[in-house]
Amino acid sequence: MKSTKNFIRSRKHLIFISTQPCVLCNATNVQSCHIRYAGAGMGLKPCDSFVVPMCVEHHTEQHSMNERLFWKLYAKDPILLAFFFCLQSPDKKIKSNAFEKFRGFFD
Repeated sequence: MKSTKNFIRSRKHLIFISTQPCVLCNATNVQSCHIRYAGAGMGLKPCDSFVVPMCVEHHTEQHSMNERLFWKLYAKDPILLAFFFCLQSPDKKIKSNAFEKFRGFFD
C-alpha cells in the first residue's frame, strides 16, 4: 500500500472539478468522484489528483458496482481523464505534481 504522506488534499481542485460537466453525460449536477482503484488501499480515498467530475446518478452507480467494470462499461479511462483535469487545475500543487502522481499509469 502506498504511503499517505504523499497524498495531496486540495479543496481548490475539488471545487474546480465540481464546476466541470459529468465525464459520462455532460450533466452539470456534478460531484468530485475519486477513482478508488488508483492506489489508496481498501476503504481509503486516494489522493485528490485522482478525481473526475460525475453527475450524482453516475457517481452513485459507480459506487454500487465493481469500479473497474463500471469504467469499462462506459469505455472511459478515468486515470487519463483525471490527469487531464490535473493539468488544468487552479491548484498549483496538483498541477505541478501531475506527472509524478500519474507516473506508472501510462507505461
